[in-house]
Amino acid sequence: MKKIKLLYIFYFSSLISLFSFVNKSYANLFSDQTFIIAEGNKWNITTNQFWNFIEENTNIGIEISVSDLFSDQPALENGLINYLNKVKSITDKQESKIIPVFLNYEGDISLLDSLILSSEVSSNIFYLPQGEAWPTTEYLIQSNRRIILFVDGNFNNTSRLLHNLKDYVLKISADENMGEFDLPENELKPNQELFMIDNFDKLKTKLTLSFDRNLTTYYINYLLENWKKYGKRPNFIFTGTSYAEFDLTVSQLNSFTWINGSIKVSGKTIDRVYWKNQDISVTTGKFSFPYRGGEELMLSPFVPGYKLTPEQIIITGEMEVHEEYSIIANPVELSNSLTGKFEFENNIRNLLNPDTTFTGENFSFSEDIERGNVIKLPENASVNLGNPENYGLRNSSFTVSCFVKFSDILEFGDNAILGNYEQEYRRGLHLILRSGHPYFGLWANDYVSNEKLLPNKWYHMVWRYIIETGEQAIFLNGKNIGSSIGHPPFSGNGDILLGSALSEGASLRGYVDDLYFWSRPLGNEEINRLSLNEEVQIEEIGNKLSISRKNVFQFFILFIILTILLTISILLYKKVRYKGLKHTVKLPEKNASNQVQLFSEFRAINNKGENITKLFTPKVKELFLYILIYTVRNGKGAITSELNGELWPGIEHKKVANNRAVTLNKLRKILNEIEGIEIEIQDQNIIAVMQNPFFCDYIEAIKLCRNTGKISRQELETFYQLVKKGSFLKGTTFYWLDDIRGFTGNQVIDNLLNLAVIYKNEKNYEGINSIANRILDYDELSEEAIYLQIWTLLKSNNSHLAKFNFNSFCSKYEKSMGEPFSMNFEQFVQHYSGRF
Repeated sequence: MKKIKLLYIFYFSSLISLFSFVNKSYANLFSDQTFIIAEGNKWNITTNQFWNFIEENTNIGIEISVSDLFSDQPALENGLINYLNKVKSITDKQESKIIPVFLNYEGDISLLDSLILSSEVSSNIFYLPQGEAWPTTEYLIQSNRRIILFVDGNFNNTSRLLHNLKDYVLKISADENMGEFDLPENELKPNQELFMIDNFDKLKTKLTLSFDRNLTTYYINYLLENWKKYGKRPNFIFTGTSYAEFDLTVSQLNSFTWINGSIKVSGKTIDRVYWKNQDISVTTGKFSFPYRGGEELMLSPFVPGYKLTPEQIIITGEMEVHEEYSIIANPVELSNSLTGKFEFENNIRNLLNPDTTFTGENFSFSEDIERGNVIKLPENASVNLGNPENYGLRNSSFTVSCFVKFSDILEFGDNAILGNYEQEYRRGLHLILRSGHPYFGLWANDYVSNEKLLPNKWYHMVWRYIIETGEQAIFLNGKNIGSSIGHPPFSGNGDILLGSALSEGASLRGYVDDLYFWSRPLGNEEINRLSLNEEVQIEEIGNKLSISRKNVFQFFILFIILTILLTISILLYKKVRYKGLKHTVKLPEKNASNQVQLFSEFRAINNKGENITKLFTPKVKELFLYILIYTVRNGKGAITSELNGELWPGIEHKKVANNRAVTLNKLRKILNEIEGIEIEIQDQNIIAVMQNPFFCDYIEAIKLCRNTGKISRQELETFYQLVKKGSFLKGTTFYWLDDIRGFTGNQVIDNLLNLAVIYKNEKNYEGINSIANRILDYDELSEEAIYLQIWTLLKSNNSHLAKFNFNSFCSKYEKSMGEPFSMNFEQFVQHYSGRF
């Protein structure tokens, strides 16, 4: 049964998406840093105290109001450049210091550009083009571009050096009350990867209006709440001239664990993500959340129009927190959760339930020169579409879409597209125009757009409701024209009317075509496709609804028979090809009992789940590793004479025998705490006898390498999970290990390259990057691994970082090999693009 279950999982693998972890190269991004921003004004910026504070404290940035400090161009040229040079001198003294500088400026930004470009500081400035991700701090340090300039204010033109704050940073102010989060669609910018909290020194507490170190917890909690609320780590905390009072804030914030991740489709980060979690409304596809130790954190994102894998991220105190989580989004069919489709081809017919009849009055059908057959609904005309339950509108997310043209738009009244006649709160549905403005009404629970429509023009209109966030959104011709959140769901029972709404009897006065209902929120891309006249294909759905139950049963039986035949065929094929079962591995938790870890640093856990690595003194550890590794390699263990020569070279035979006996006795006492492993002497060999529940990552990895036939994708991923913690016996330097380490490294590299080919075809950029970094642990001059890194960076629009990685590789190559690398960047990419 287990075989059959596994085959079913394989058979339906197209329904299962990838959930991968990203390695440590992403753990030190610039966007993972927090800086206290100190205000430099005309009273303090000339003092040594100010600059000493900047120099002596880590993670400090500067805010300067250019207009207040420098009244004319000569003052600007002399004063601002002088202060930027002081920033440069600080970074020159401290090679790892990164300083963000915020300039408030009014005027022509090109003037500021030319001044800075002509100064010495220009070579130390980093600028990130729009659309690219922030690099690692390591990149900023090695490239010596550790000054990052941001600009805000009423300026004109664009800069080549300064990041426009509005394009790169999401900004909130601590002196404003924390109200309901509401971020309109058109204000959420994917490039706003950074998060700024202004006026932090003006945060009002319950006990005092000014900073008090006794209230440090209150300030930290405020940062944590906003971190969680916006899904972004606070990167810049503006403290005005009170910067010295908040000097410990960064270290306190860093004491918390944080959960980083991204949600991507086809390798591209999603622009907008909704969350089912309380206090989280919407983020971009790259997210970060704080985690307080001991609690359970459950993150539940969703993206309209996509299925996410995994659907949730659950973190508990017992689990290892990964440095980055990757969630893959796969588009759903446009027909998914479609509940109503009316095309008005000279009839009123729901194509999903064609047997249902509908009644109405004063309507007719018309041939439109643009749309073909449409329904005409003049004043006092309507069609009863039945109970809202039929379309999944009640207490649920929903989407309503149609093309509509108004022959007459009331200046002071309502043009009704869809609605009912109920008048109670949340029960009165009215999707209308009010004085020409698109309106989304649920009776005293409404939203109106600023757009004003014109008569005698076809529009594509969509009303979308998302129950998790209470968002009401209106789309016009595929574009979001406004939204707001916090609205309770529609709960009315009254029949839905096309062309009429509200008890006063508001009428359409126009034409409607292609009216669709969904019991889910559509994604922005889906709505745009509808506006371009894409038809929702439901042929298969219609056929299934119209065939008899007998035919359904026959199709079901046929499907089961075909599936069984396919399963039997796969079983026979696998049996013939592999001549036996593949090795399967159940990976233990990090601190699971009775395990020994050889990948990364040596680590041993006893039968109580306790780390007993420190009990292994250097010689006991060496003896254990020698016996264990040779038992795995030859199945017979370590030959005593060879073991003596390797571990106690140059010592006379009697002393060696005594040393070995003492060391072996110590080893056996330690292993008494680990179930499933014993050391025995058999003839002239010393062997490790192992059985369940003992687990060793090295043993399982070697077993996978020894499987006959081609290693499967599942086995490759299992192998990767075994070796991804780090290089084999990192930090252990016994000279006899060199050959074994080299052999193991080659096995790791070969298998990971095979897995990288699979991931490359699937465009799993995070997985490939993680694999490349693990390969480089074994061979820092691996050209294949460098290519994989570069490929993922190019696909993620990080061309500058891709070239930086290549140049770093060339430098290492020349230093190690004594000659320059034979290819330039373009040649290298072209050469390896055909090998994967």
